Amino acid sequence: MLASPALWPAHVTLCRDGIRLEPLTLAHEAGLRAAAADGALWQIRVTSVPEPAQTRAYIETALAQRTQGTRLAFAVIEIASETVIGSTSYHDMIAAVKRVEIGYTWYAKRTQRTHVNTTCKLLLMAHAFETLHCPVVGWRTDNFNLASQRAIERLGAKRDGVIRHHALRRDGSVRDTVMYSMLAADWPACKAKLEARLLQAESDKSAPQVSPTSALPATQISLRLLDSENVRAVCCLNPGANGEHMVAQNSFSIAQAYVQPNAVPRAIYAGETAVGFLMLYDPTIDPAQAQKDDAAPDALNLWRIMIDLQHQGKGFGEAAMMEIARYATSRTGLTQITLSYVPREGNASPFYKRLGFTETGELDGTEVIMAQPLSALLSHPKYVETKAGVA
Repeated sequence: MLASPALWPAHVTLCRDGIRLEPLTLAHEAGLRAAAADGALWQIRVTSVPEPAQTRAYIETALAQRTQGTRLAFAVIEIASETVIGSTSYHDMIAAVKRVEIGYTWYAKRTQRTHVNTTCKLLLMAHAFETLHCPVVGWRTDNFNLASQRAIERLGAKRDGVIRHHALRRDGSVRDTVMYSMLAADWPACKAKLEARLLQAESDKSAPQVSPTSALPATQISLRLLDSENVRAVCCLNPGANGEHMVAQNSFSIAQAYVQPNAVPRAIYAGETAVGFLMLYDPTIDPAQAQKDDAAPDALNLWRIMIDLQHQGKGFGEAAMMEIARYATSRTGLTQITLSYVPREGNASPFYKRLGFTETGELDGTEVIMAQPLSALLSHPKYVETKAGVA
């Protein structure tokens, strides 16, 4: 009788810096349930964290996938306390081509923003590239899970694309899936970056924490003309998978601006770093063209705006909106700001409403139009005079 072929990769336990990854078993059930309870993580719709009553089924599913050869799940153990603090996995494994993906990753809330995730990534990637000799390692994430997308891109992984309408979320909605990968040739640079991150985290333990926003204050935002020095950087900016469904590519917008006299394309800068792009329609530049376009002569239209995925959540979009208001004050005859949004899940309407924009009841094709008097935006608390002007 022929023996069953050994599953690839073999079971392994990985350790470093106070963290141990050991193959997940039913013995971890209570610890896994407690880890998920720290922060009620199952309530986050874009993660795979099990609800308390589903913890055993979660482990049984992982074990069944192990038997099928598609997943090797680990319990993440804090060695000092021998406490389960989360889980992570190799999954969608293809032994024939030595490919693994890293995912199903989550940690107790108390361990988030610590060295734990960096340590786990180092362990799993080093084992994949250096022991299993994988030519490639992959990741996948929900198109709305921007934090996950940022984290994967910070590793140096390349985005391969988006699989639309791909998988069910826990709430029954269907997600798009963003796919990433890293080749073995990219691993040495990534490893050096992760090792440096761990060293920096160790040295920062006693240092005061500085948020990303305070590190690059929103008051340092400026809008700059596009030129030969920054156009490439602007074209390479990435709004994230969800943003791609909401706004045209920057290269398309720049080409469109070339043939539209009233278009005002600008790079959004935080200090000396390009973090986004916007394009305005200013009817005061060429009133005759505005009349042909049936555009309101007193309305500055926000035609496009995007912030790069790595810089979202830092207040830069809000600051850019204030710079748009500042631009409007420099043009005679503008009394209102208009914009529109794509009415699909994850659109920017909550952001615009926080700034005081309201829906007009009109549509631009399928997009919903919003507007606000310029005077109202100028009186917004976030509107403060700074030395950062508009080029």
